[in-house]
Amino acid sequence: MTKANIQDLQEYLSGKGHEAQLQKETDQIYVVLKLLEREFPLFLRIMGEGDLLQMMVFFPCNIKDESVNDLARLLHLLNKELDIPGFGMDEKAKVAFYRCMIPAIDGEIHNGILDGFMNSIQLVCETFTPAVEAVAYAATSFDELLEKAAEHDGKHS
Repeated sequence: MTKANIQDLQEYLSGKGHEAQLQKETDQIYVVLKLLEREFPLFLRIMGEGDLLQMMVFFPCNIKDESVNDLARLLHLLNKELDIPGFGMDEKAKVAFYRCMIPAIDGEIHNGILDGFMNSIQLVCETFTPAVEAVAYAATSFDELLEKAAEHDGKHS
């Protein structure tokens, strides 16, 4: 178990091989996940009275204005299909993200649960970045992506 405070959390993540940097001005931990030859900024912070840990990873792409609606549809579909939904976007900042919350029980975070969520975040990034980027950059539309997925599923039936 790790105490639900930013210093102990940073120490735990560093001990697991993550370069966890404390951002004192925002009271968050910043970790760069290096996946798919890209860098995914991951922010962790204790919420409320220390009863929740928020983990938020940003996809390394900026959303084009013309792709906002299609990306919103894609993220909504992914949230509907995933066991642990958490996709979102900030239209103003033009970024897409995946966020999850972990409860802290009696002021502590279970290490196994934290490790599981760290692994899940990495898997989410590796699995869905190609689709998120393609739609965010307007390289494909949501409907075209669905058509490709249907064709792919038809070939494997």
